[in-house]
Amino acid sequence: MKSVNRFTIHGNVGSVAAFDKSTRVNIATNRNWRDEQGVAKEATDWVQVTVLEEKQAAWVAENAKAGDVVFVEGRSATTHSNAAARRSHSTRRARVRTAWSD
Repeated sequence: MKSVNRFTIHGNVGSVAAFDKSTRVNIATNRNWRDEQGVAKEATDWVQVTVLEEKQAAWVAENAKAGDVVFVEGRSATTHSNAAARRSHSTRRARVRTAWSD
């Protein structure tokens, strides 16, 4: 059976790292729900997006600014942190590798 590794993110730019053949962008997405008592709750999830295509990465680093609303599609890539392993607990971070769209 074939599988699909695809993310679609619609959110707000939080920060953009400097361009160096790729660019990392932090994007905030919001969740809203009601708890068991009917109280409205809200949470913000942060997704780190890595723009790999060099031309797009340069454009994103130059033009994307905090607060911009973006729509991004890409694939997930999970990494393991060796630094966290030295602290006696393991950390996994999901990242989205993408072509950029605004």
